[in-house]
Parts: sequence; C-alpha cells; structure tokens
Amino acid sequence: MIPSRYGRRSRWLRTPNQPAIAAFLAAVASVAMTAALATPAPQIAPPNCSAEVASINSALQTAHLPALCERCTARLAQTLVSLYANGTLPGFYRSADSANWDDPQRRPAMLSGLSLAHISDGKDFAADIDSGYGPRGVLRLRYTAGNQPIEVTTNDHRVSIPVTYCTSGDTH
Repeated sequence: MIPSRYGRRSRWLRTPNQPAIAAFLAAVASVAMTAALATPAPQIAPPNCSAEVASINSALQTAHLPALCERCTARLAQTLVSLYANGTLPGFYRSADSANWDDPQRRPAMLSGLSLAHISDGKDFAADIDSGYGPRGVLRLRYTAGNQPIEVTTNDHRVSIPVTYCTSGDTH
C-alpha cells in the first residue's frame, strides 16, 4: 500500500482505472492473436494408402469380420491411390455389364457400379474388394459419382468403415 501525504491511500489506487486496464488487456490479446496467426499450424501429412488399408483391415477385425487377404490389401491400396490421384478405378475393375459371368459366385472380373441384377447401387457406386479370383468377397468400396472414396462396407451395408484421404506412398 502506498501512503499518500495525509496517511491514506490515494483515491486513484482504490478506483480501478477502467480504460487503462481495458487498453492493457486489448494489447495483450492483440499480441497473442498475432503470435498465433504468425505461427502456421503444423501440417499433418496424410497417411499412405498402404497404412490406410492396414487401418481398415484392423477395423474389420474389430468388427469381427474376416481380415483382407494379402492380394486384397494390395488391390485396395492401388484402388485408393488411383481414385485419389487419377479419379478413376484401376484397370483390373470392369463394370457388371462388361463382365458377363455366368456363375454369380465365380467371376473373371471385378464388379463396379452395378449389382449382379444390374441395379445401380444408388447415388454412390460400389466396387468389390477381393482377390479377383474365386467367390466374391463381402466387402465393397463405396465411392461417389465424382470418384471420391467414401467407405468400406459389407454387401448388406451393416458395417461401414470410413476411408480417409491417403497418398500413394509405398503401395506396390
């Protein structure tokens, strides 16, 4: 406490100086915001598509679904790279119209966009996720008409695992 010449505290010290306090707080806030804006936020690099497929594979196992086979993981990673980088499915996919297989469980080509009954999957499309040999798998990669991946889902759409953006990295 600072005594005045009459033994009492100064009236100025007892009365808060509102404009001075407000100006001080505004200056501190301005400096803090300038420092926050001047420092760029750390950019987190997107995962490579092999890591994204490994994450999807572990989510499938958590949902008590079978894990992806080795060939399936490689094909899914290639598909994600192709969709994100080129906006197209890789060459190993064919539409249901052009596949022309006689046995619906064994087919020579991948299915894309249409069901076995040649019914569209809706506003989004679906591509099989399997090895390309033997019986069809239960997993589908849903993607938009603009060829942006949405999720990995089962053929009955009961389990859906969102797909995050990924880059090519080491997919081969």
